[in-house]
Amino acid sequence: MSALFLFQLRRMGRNRQFLFFTVALPALFTVFFATVFGQTSDTGYQDYAAATMVSMMAYGAMGAALGATIRIAFDRASGWLRQLRVTPVPPSSVVGVEVAVGVLLTLPSLVAVALVGRLVTGVDLPLGTWLLLVAVLWAGSAVFVAIGLLLGLALEQKAAGGAIGIVGTVLALLGGLWVPVELFPSGLQAVAHALPSYWYAELGRDVAAGEAPSPLAVAVLVASTVAAGGLAAAVARRRPLHAVAG
Repeated sequence: MSALFLFQLRRMGRNRQFLFFTVALPALFTVFFATVFGQTSDTGYQDYAAATMVSMMAYGAMGAALGATIRIAFDRASGWLRQLRVTPVPPSSVVGVEVAVGVLLTLPSLVAVALVGRLVTGVDLPLGTWLLLVAVLWAGSAVFVAIGLLLGLALEQKAAGGAIGIVGTVLALLGGLWVPVELFPSGLQAVAHALPSYWYAELGRDVAAGEAPSPLAVAVLVASTVAAGGLAAAVARRRPLHAVAG
């Protein structure tokens, strides 16, 4: 399993598009929003820059988790999962590797955006808060690993390719990662409060503000993770990893 894990990790690490959209782009957005809108924000530059940084940390980690795990649909279509059937690696370990890779690959985005927030946009937080912020968002990204795995197991390659763009955009836009939810009409605010992406960013905002994570946010994310993980397990039982159609 360790050899398969290292192989999958290296393969994703060499994907320049993946690194751009999950690490470089959120970091660039952090600088852009803080520079353009931070000085004129009603909340003050520091608060605005910190909120923007947290949103972009959430955005990058979410994209990394979805992108890493949804690739199981591409591995099925390419025949890679069928080839693994002749190895001693059981299907449960193959899925376990996908989950582990998805969890680990959220970390570079979180760290990179946090460093940009501190060194470029000047977000000033105590060291303990920085460490807790990264740790909490890293743990919370499990919900998007579960969602990505569910999509990757349930969809064919072409559908999965479209789904990651649509799901990622909906979660980011309606979850308030690009535009503050407070600016939404009341109907869209209700939609935002039903999405795990909103509560994921709320975890980070609570920590950045020096507060304990909201119990409601934790409960929503845990419930969403369990639900998506349970559905993924059900799909895996009905549809073997090596199946290429149907």
